[in-house]
Amino acid sequence: MSIDYTGNLYGPMRLSLLSEWDPRREYSPWWSIQNIQLTKRIGDKIEIYGGVKNLLNWTPNKGNPFIIARAHDPFDKEVQFEADVQVMITPGNPYGLTFDPSYVYGLNQGIRGFLGLRYNLLK
Repeated sequence: MSIDYTGNLYGPMRLSLLSEWDPRREYSPWWSIQNIQLTKRIGDKIEIYGGVKNLLNWTPNKGNPFIIARAHDPFDKEVQFEADVQVMITPGNPYGLTFDPSYVYGLNQGIRGFLGLRYNLLK
């Protein structure tokens, strides 16, 4: 049986905000992705494996009101602009934002498990 463990640690990154009213954090927190896999060889040709990805169940939306600005309006149909092309703050857009997926900086999937079977044809 073999055990594989991988992990990455990421420090704070400066993130792009759309305006001074954007409620998202200007810097990301420290975060880490940890994975583990167990593999059992059965004979010369078969391996059974399983493991867990994102052991710490970390996603970037923790601590932020939202990650993708105006995800419900990707074509900005409900956004109102001033004459100088600045976004207006309205009741439907209280932060004066447009659709923006560029803020995503990490995994969007939480903890998940996997199982598998490998069969080697060449042995």
